[in-house]
Amino acid sequence: MTSEFSGQDAELVAWRKQKRAELLAWRASFSGEDRHRANEMVLDRVYWLLRSNRTRVAGFYWPFRGEIDVLPLMHRFLAEGGTAALPVVVGRGQPLSFRHWEPGFPMAAGVFGIPYPAESRVVVPDTLVVPVVGYDDCCYRLGYGGGYYDRTLAVAEPKPLRIGIGFASLRLDTIVPQRYDVPMDYIVTEAETIRRAVGDDADVSLA
Repeated sequence: MTSEFSGQDAELVAWRKQKRAELLAWRASFSGEDRHRANEMVLDRVYWLLRSNRTRVAGFYWPFRGEIDVLPLMHRFLAEGGTAALPVVVGRGQPLSFRHWEPGFPMAAGVFGIPYPAESRVVVPDTLVVPVVGYDDCCYRLGYGGGYYDRTLAVAEPKPLRIGIGFASLRLDTIVPQRYDVPMDYIVTEAETIRRAVGDDADVSLA
């Protein structure tokens, strides 16, 4: 993909930083009944994907800074016999690790104070549910800028199903993907589910 930023890394970093700040400010202001309704619609769509792809071990996240609250989905997934996991930052520049989580497990505070299971076993998710700060129609995700998920997905074996989730208003025309950006298999919002076609740049929007 060509763009005005090609070969201009410093400008791209500055542009992403600006967009990230704008989107995070909007997400923090989105509240009330509209947020609650959108959250439920996203979780219903993700639940359908977990079921249809026969997910057994799902990596979720602990909601932070106005992200989609996946805790109700985690409880629903557990109630139907699935195994839930939460990410752990092992170290700067390192891929994430995922630890088994259930209600009542002892938790510790990780990076930015985000809780993670303190003593549980490491598991390998076959599906990852990943929050987005922004996204585009090619299923590329704009995150917080740390690169943790990109590094994790780049080395993951076997490759997990990748589901990025967020609100429809976080959509960008493009995040200007670079060689290190790993696309999601799906982007799920309250408005639609976008599927990235395997081996093709074309994407399909599902009802």
